[in-house]
Amino acid sequence: MSQEPAHRRVGRPAAASAGEAGSTRTVDRALSLLDAVLAADRGASLSSLGRAVSLSPSTASRLLDTLAQHGLVEREDDGSYRTGVRLKQLAAAALRDDPLYETSGPHLEALAAATREVASLGIPLGPDEVLYLRQVVAPGQLVQAVGWVGRTIPRQDTALGMALDGRLGPEGCAISSRPENEVDAVAAPVYDHYCRIVGALSISAPRYRTSVEDLQRFGRLLTVQAAQLSATLGASAEAIAAVRAQA
Repeated sequence: MSQEPAHRRVGRPAAASAGEAGSTRTVDRALSLLDAVLAADRGASLSSLGRAVSLSPSTASRLLDTLAQHGLVEREDDGSYRTGVRLKQLAAAALRDDPLYETSGPHLEALAAATREVASLGIPLGPDEVLYLRQVVAPGQLVQAVGWVGRTIPRQDTALGMALDGRLGPEGCAISSRPENEVDAVAAPVYDHYCRIVGALSISAPRYRTSVEDLQRFGRLLTVQAAQLSATLGASAEAIAAVRAQA
């Protein structure tokens, strides 16, 4: 039986590794494009998406066509790209499996009704960002901070970020009210049955109609609703108090 030459046996793994690297790079580029589509408010053009992820128009077009074939993006009549039906189905299925998303609804509704402002649920996204997971808009206000579901904000110096990091004031909530911002926000952390902070509830309101007394009232309402939601997830008030005392 003949034996394969040594130089050929050595060369094959290298070729396979190069192919795997190319496939990984293609997947990474496609996912970067999908992120760019998600970040666009009302659709994005091929050229803007390509620039956002440093791809040529031809490469971006080819990858977007593949994503469209799987229903992850859709191409509109004007040539812009938006999220596809399949992606929305996947997102809905993931949210149904998230107990925090499911159980937060009544608490957000109560907060929006009591404050007549926007109530939101944020969760950590890595060490530096917060993801808006759910939002309830109060009726009757012409100016509101809405449309943030699916978006991210920095954890640093934001009410949601401070609440997720456990940086709370004496009332058990975090307040972000800086002169350069047009929106004030208050947030309170939500704990799971291990007493880990898994999310935070927040109230956001335009600064022009928000007083210091309003922020304090929002904080009291938030801590009550966040404690009730935490209890639903299995965290006891005693355990939460112990965790805060050690912070």
